[in-house]
Amino acid sequence: MSKKTIGWILVIIGLFMLFKMVRVSHFGFYCIAGFNTSAIILILLIISAIAVVVNTNKITIGCLIGSVALLVLSLLLGLQFYFAYSSLVDVLLVLVPVIVGTGLIIKSAFHKRKALY
Repeated sequence: MSKKTIGWILVIIGLFMLFKMVRVSHFGFYCIAGFNTSAIILILLIISAIAVVVNTNKITIGCLIGSVALLVLSLLLGLQFYFAYSSLVDVLLVLVPVIVGTGLIIKSAFHKRKALY
């Protein structure tokens, strides 16, 4: 196996362990000044979908993609998560593979290959 492959494997394993430490406490739409944005975003999504069906061009497809991106962004901003309590050893066991794997990927990216003549 090459250094790059080992680096990617270490990064994936480390991020998997890091994501297992995250706890989601609330899932919903983003609120601005106490008002929920779900209705506004869903109406924009429905209107842009109807516009794509009625008149398909680059502008309507761009509006549909923008509405879907806004929906995903609103859901991500509405997440409330925290990290589970863990010891320093657990944190180091998670971060060391990510850092070493990233270093191996960067090292293999700047590695000069021998010229074959």
